Amino acid sequence: MEHTYIEEQQIVDRYVLGKLPADEAERFEEHYLSCPECLDQLALAESMERGFKRAASQDAVRLTVSRQLALVAWLSRLGRSRQIALLLTVFFVVLVVPGLFTSRELGKLDRELDATRTALQQERERSAAVSRGGQEAERQLASEREARARVQEQLAQAQSPEANIPIVYLNAERGAGGEPSNRLRLTPNGSIVLSLEVGQPYYPSYQAIVRDAQGREILRVAGLRLDDKDALSFRLHSATLAPGDYTLAVEGLASGRRPAAAGTFSFRVLPPA
Repeated sequence: MEHTYIEEQQIVDRYVLGKLPADEAERFEEHYLSCPECLDQLALAESMERGFKRAASQDAVRLTVSRQLALVAWLSRLGRSRQIALLLTVFFVVLVVPGLFTSRELGKLDRELDATRTALQQERERSAAVSRGGQEAERQLASEREARARVQEQLAQAQSPEANIPIVYLNAERGAGGEPSNRLRLTPNGSIVLSLEVGQPYYPSYQAIVRDAQGREILRVAGLRLDDKDALSFRLHSATLAPGDYTLAVEGLASGRRPAAAGTFSFRVLPPA
């Protein structure tokens, strides 16, 4: 960077004032570090800038003091009543007015805080409702899992081979009254097969209805068909029947006809040995 360019473009003054572009300032810095003449000019310019700032500061202080003295002189020329009125006005402007604005702002903040609290409470209620719904869904899911497990267990038991199933042959009752001649001994946690002989006329299918001593229906089995020995048979679980007396009515089923009586059997269930 040449001195002619530095003087024409007032590089030193612009550098001190911070108005020189960054690339040009960098070029000037590289120049004045090896140029004593420019370095002296830069020091002089910075000294003058600091002097101007101090002078401006002193002038500002003098102006402030002058204004304050003028205000005091003006107040001294006013009457006592006007001085008091002016002081009250200043007090109102300086203290009361900001207080009014502050109260207004505080009221606005209170309203915003109330709205925020209401929104937070609503969000908490929604979260609680979602949580309750999730807990209810978990309980339902657990209940469904338990029910599915029971069904699978029962299915596994039904599909597993069962040995030594007692077969009870029931004879039709020929007369009414008296104790049942058929005896049925329960086996714990086991199955029982009932075999019934029915006479003519034969029907396409049958149903068997088991009632207790009070006449309440305990079991109904439909879709029964005669085997090659003209007998009906079905299996039931020992837990279905409690110790006591029972009657078993067999009805014949034919399409378009009412169920017809095909035999009555009675038996007594004895507790496990």
